[in-house]
Amino acid sequence: MAYAAAAKFVALFGEAEARLLAPTTPASTGYDQAKIDLALTNASNFADTYLASRYPTPLNPVPDVVGDAVCDLAREALDRNGRAYVVQAADRRRAWFRDLSLGKATLGVAAGSEADPGANAPAAGGPVVDAPARVFDDVGLDAFLRG
Repeated sequence: MAYAAAAKFVALFGEAEARLLAPTTPASTGYDQAKIDLALTNASNFADTYLASRYPTPLNPVPDVVGDAVCDLAREALDRNGRAYVVQAADRRRAWFRDLSLGKATLGVAAGSEADPGANAPAAGGPVVDAPARVFDDVGLDAFLRG
């Protein structure tokens, strides 16, 4: 699940930047939304590797700061020129994700609020059971056991 959509990417960086980073083939006046969506999905998957140490992933709801960070990472992936300010922005976001996973940074939402993706998470250290419904029980086996 991508934490940002192409529309957010375009809103943050502008349509001209989107056309530069994800040109359509043949070149026209638009941008390749599928290419941007793929970069956003890959960046979201990368973010999950850090977020999973503290939150159930995928995050729901997605804090704005995570969506913005994913856009910066996707922008770097799409930028074939390696512009310094794009690389630096992505490096800052990677450092923030690392700090987040270590507990040195926060998502910027109040703990337990509706915006907190960890509010409905199971208690830390407790068992989590994810199993199918029970197939054999006393009622289902009654005829077999009584013979």
